[in-house]
Amino acid sequence: MKNKHKIITFAAATIICLVVIYLHLLSHEKTQEIYLEQTEKTIINLKKDFLKDTVNNIFFEIDRLREIKHENYKKNTEARLRRFQEELDLSDEEFIQFFINRFNDDLNPKMWTAFLWDNKTGEVLYDSAGLHIKTIDSTVKDLKSLLSSHAVIEKGSIQGIFGVSKSYIDEIVKEEIGDTIRNREFSNDSYIWVNEVINYGGGKDYAIRRIHPNLRDTEGTYLSTDMEDIKGKLPYLEELEGIKKNGELFFTYYFKKLNSSQVSEKITYAKLYKDYDWIVAMGVHLDDIGAYTEKVNNEIHSLSSESIIRLLRYILIVLLIGFTILYLIEKKHLLNSTKSLEKEINIDTLTKASSRRFGEMNLNALFKQYRLTGEKPAIMMLDIDGFKHINDNYGHKTGDIVLIEIVKTINHIIRSSDQLIRWGGDEFVGIFPGLREEHIMEFGEKLLDGIASLEIPAGNETFSITISIGFSYFKDTDNDYNDVLKRADDALYKSKEQGKNRVNIWHIS
Repeated sequence: MKNKHKIITFAAATIICLVVIYLHLLSHEKTQEIYLEQTEKTIINLKKDFLKDTVNNIFFEIDRLREIKHENYKKNTEARLRRFQEELDLSDEEFIQFFINRFNDDLNPKMWTAFLWDNKTGEVLYDSAGLHIKTIDSTVKDLKSLLSSHAVIEKGSIQGIFGVSKSYIDEIVKEEIGDTIRNREFSNDSYIWVNEVINYGGGKDYAIRRIHPNLRDTEGTYLSTDMEDIKGKLPYLEELEGIKKNGELFFTYYFKKLNSSQVSEKITYAKLYKDYDWIVAMGVHLDDIGAYTEKVNNEIHSLSSESIIRLLRYILIVLLIGFTILYLIEKKHLLNSTKSLEKEINIDTLTKASSRRFGEMNLNALFKQYRLTGEKPAIMMLDIDGFKHINDNYGHKTGDIVLIEIVKTINHIIRSSDQLIRWGGDEFVGIFPGLREEHIMEFGEKLLDGIASLEIPAGNETFSITISIGFSYFKDTDNDYNDVLKRADDALYKSKEQGKNRVNIWHIS
């Protein structure tokens, strides 16, 4: 009986142990499945946020560059008008010849569109673009709609209109943005590309590949919506239909990796820049998700094996403790992984300033708080003077050093409660709670002096840099935080106009 009891006890203990182990393994398997599924979803969502934010930054750069070019050429037009006004004492014949020569002999004659006529006789004296077909009034009306900005000169019955066309400015912007996209590098081997739609109906030759860093030799080729990837999908058709429906979309297809012949699945975000009929897109490959989840899976299996050994040694009590420990470890691991992923997307990887995504969330929260309490922080827009010149002369690595040093310097000046955000390219946004308007200029000058004192190494030499700053505050008529950013940007632009290395504030009262 005694041996029988021992056998029964041993058998019962063994059965209990096996049942508990089985239940634990079953529970662990389900936990592992959910964990891996959630991990994969989190990674994909982070990739989507990265893609969307990056493409939207390109849209912001295009709009900003167009504004800058418009203002620059407006100043050129005004300067040329003043030059013509200085020659109004010439005879009519001399003035006409002077007007024509100024455009024909210009270093960049394609930049200008000019039209000169005799209002008394109706004679067309000069038509640089050959636009005159019907009446002078209709030609002048057409010119005003084509020009980004224009000027009118009059000398008696002689009248002229001239300026720089919108299409000329847009071509320059397209070229500069194209160079920016081709030279921009990302840590995950992703890149931005642009297709220009010429027929929204789709079909053969519906678009032109304008910019493609991975296939530069194919830029300028025509695309068709019946093109397939290696799995038989029609990515161009799916992209075009999504663009026509919503103006933007996420979709997946198979494509070769950057600087490689390997093909893998890619998730892409595409958005239409309507003014240019540009579909600006960016994608990242998804094959790294499998490697990451496999690593996590191996770690979970390792923890599971250790837990089973404990269960075999201590049966029910030790098994319960082991299961609890395993559960807490898994929960902590998931929490740490989530925090790590959130930290990566909230911090700009190059400068260690706050990311634009995190900054937008903070600005939105501050604006809501302002609506409730009236508390308004100082909002700053900051731009590096001549940053494109620095990149062109010293290279993008030196440009990166400039961005990093500026963030380090500003972080040494501002308080821990303040926030510096990399908004895009060389543009930063600052949030300064409690900074009063009467102290703005003193604080801004402190930032200017701090940056101006930097010496940036470039080979065997060093060079100095300056910044331009604009400040503003929330006000009651604001619809959202973008309104205060617009005012701060206007103040920044005023600093640029005053000669750069300046600080200005857009007063709200």
